[in-house]
Amino acid sequence: KHKTMTSATTRAYAPFEPAWSRFHEFAAPLASSSGAGAAASSGESAQNSHPYNRQYSHVYSARLKLLRRRCIQNAQQSLKDDGVDAADVVERIIEVKEGALSILVGTIVKEMVPKRRPPVKSTYTDASAQTFLFPSDDKKAVKQEPLRSLLFDKDKGDVLHLEDESGRVELASDADVGDETKNANSLDPNKVATGVVAAVVGKVDSGTGVMHVHSIHFAGPPPVEKGSTKEGLRGASINDEEKNDPILLLVSGLGCGSDSPTDAETGASLSLRREMLLDYLTDPQLGDGSSICRVVVAGGGITAAVDTAEDKENTKKASSNNATKKSGKYDSTANVTFSLRELDVYITEILSAGIPVDYIPGWNDPTNANWPQRPLHSCLLPNSVGFVDLFRRSTNPYESDCSGVKVLGSDGLNVADLRRFLPKKCDGDDEVNDEGAEVKVSPSSSIDALHQTLNISHMAPTGPDSLPTFPSSETDPFVMTSRPAVYFIGNCDEFEARLVGEKGETIDTAADDDATRLVCVPSFSATGEVVLVNLRTLECDVVSFNDVSP
Repeated sequence: KHKTMTSATTRAYAPFEPAWSRFHEFAAPLASSSGAGAAASSGESAQNSHPYNRQYSHVYSARLKLLRRRCIQNAQQSLKDDGVDAADVVERIIEVKEGALSILVGTIVKEMVPKRRPPVKSTYTDASAQTFLFPSDDKKAVKQEPLRSLLFDKDKGDVLHLEDESGRVELASDADVGDETKNANSLDPNKVATGVVAAVVGKVDSGTGVMHVHSIHFAGPPPVEKGSTKEGLRGASINDEEKNDPILLLVSGLGCGSDSPTDAETGASLSLRREMLLDYLTDPQLGDGSSICRVVVAGGGITAAVDTAEDKENTKKASSNNATKKSGKYDSTANVTFSLRELDVYITEILSAGIPVDYIPGWNDPTNANWPQRPLHSCLLPNSVGFVDLFRRSTNPYESDCSGVKVLGSDGLNVADLRRFLPKKCDGDDEVNDEGAEVKVSPSSSIDALHQTLNISHMAPTGPDSLPTFPSSETDPFVMTSRPAVYFIGNCDEFEARLVGEKGETIDTAADDDATRLVCVPSFSATGEVVLVNLRTLECDVVSFNDVSP
């Protein structure tokens, strides 16, 4: 008899600890045992403990309190390095002295002339960053311009303020007062947004009351959590011999429930690309699938539901045709139900191969719209939740610890919203046309905006001003208190990655544990791409699944 030798492959493994409880606490309903529900259970009346009985001003106060000390430290260190005379730290803006070099800490407020401000429409989805992430399938729809806010222009009446609980002061950069001295930390109104906490160094003019800003300083990347270690990581092995490092797979925009809008033009099939991804994960002979220790779905898991107005119109048509009840063709609820069922089956197939999956809800998912978003209810994914040890329903934003490798991310809506307020003029184009309207102004790139959130140490600085958030009173859950090793956003137009050093600078290699890998995960439905992150080296790669021949 002939005996054959078979090789035994062991999948990569990384000890996992969910760390999104701080987000869940401020996204939990009153009936839960955390957040507002805890207050109700402790004897406080439901009316007083309801989160929407609080003022949003508490959010800004908590944010300022958490980031104030770090902003001051960075400002003082920068002044020391530049050889600038010591500046006095003013505790409250109202106490600032005219003509004295001072350090003020507060929240940036960028105000534009109402006539230049984009019109407010009836719903958030009509004029919001949501269109950055999930373009409309309607071919007749007018494509929304990528930037709804315009370049900041002081000559047209736009004003920049720094604000705290005591008051506010108008800010003007050195360039506005004729000082063209180059300064790496100079104030640029087009690189900040309302809600950003910063320390500004400058003098208040005794005549105008305007503060001439010499430099602006942010909190910087948060410190690394002590005790972090990667000793528990285990790579894929063949016959007990470790071959590859453990890999974290990031994917977003699976778009279950329909094909991609571009499939009709390209002849591709989104469902087929999803099957190709599934084979890559589960078949050890199709690449390095055994090195995947965890899959994170960063939003966009299901397709967008039919527009409410369109749904009502279709329902009227159904009624006029003597329809006794809504059919799937006319009911947007049926569309969501089908998409969730397909998503549940797809995730179950991945879990059946022994691969852990974390699911982050996105804009189209049936959960609350305000950030932080709650995890999907278990009844919506009945098959997946049966894999108790492998499947995790996360909040949005997402945070976890993989054997000392801290992973932080979201579906991307926070960064997409921030991009609208970080405009830049396209190279070689005039800022205004003959009619005086701003043209050809593009938003900041996704990777630059993501890098900015790390430097200001806040995931969603535009909330609650333009990004809807819960009015938490005691703290701001989006403030970064410890540094992530991997920081990602989903549903981007293209793959982008960057390695950031201890002080927020871009670096080439991760020499120590202070580095952070920034990742912009492309939408799978639009690009067919997923991102692989090596948890040991933080090296990043992209894998493309395309069923269309070049």
